[in-house]
Amino acid sequence: MSHTVVGFVDAGFLRAEGARVLGHRPAAVRPAAAAIATWFNQLCGDGSGRTFLRAYWYDGAFDPSHVEYGGQRAFLEAIGLTPGIQLRLGHIAERPSRLERPVRQALERTAAGLGLEPERLMTEFNRHWTFRPERHQKGVDTLIALDMVRLASRAGYSTAVLIAGDRDLAEAVRASQDFGARVLAATPNRASLARELAQLADEVIHMPETDMRRMLTPRPARPGD
Repeated sequence: MSHTVVGFVDAGFLRAEGARVLGHRPAAVRPAAAAIATWFNQLCGDGSGRTFLRAYWYDGAFDPSHVEYGGQRAFLEAIGLTPGIQLRLGHIAERPSRLERPVRQALERTAAGLGLEPERLMTEFNRHWTFRPERHQKGVDTLIALDMVRLASRAGYSTAVLIAGDRDLAEAVRASQDFGARVLAATPNRASLARELAQLADEVIHMPETDMRRMLTPRPARPGD
């Protein structure tokens, strides 16, 4: 009997949790698609009779008007050409840093308390510090959930390996299991899994630090880093 394994990889989750294990900032690393495909093949090559079909890679993409679109596009296209990986994209939303307003207000009050001109202090501050916008993936969890359930309903896999931790995926896991599939949750840090996912998963796979060193590579510095 065929035992087909399909991976569902939230690249943002893997980047954040893997970087934490390695002691890096998430922005300092990026996932290596070929190493992740190799990890899946090794997972299935343990004598269990499982066959790795493919891994779906989910990430957020910048709008074409964004200054970083070109560089990210080249990276994503390379992922899409990696054997065993199929690219699925949501989008990246940006909003001002939540710290910017209170920090600027505190500096203005400090300037007033010291008898300084607030505008001069803020001008000097702006020379040495830039607030980066906060970035959030949008649509990724929805894509993962839809793909998991759609493929399970068509018997597209017998086992799903989910590299993600959001509780919003719990119902997709449950629905996939209702169609007869097993769902394994894989993570470099078990504490990063939502309780609902940890409870529903047929098995939780720990991804050790040695795997993370292969799967995450240094990220080229962005302008202003």
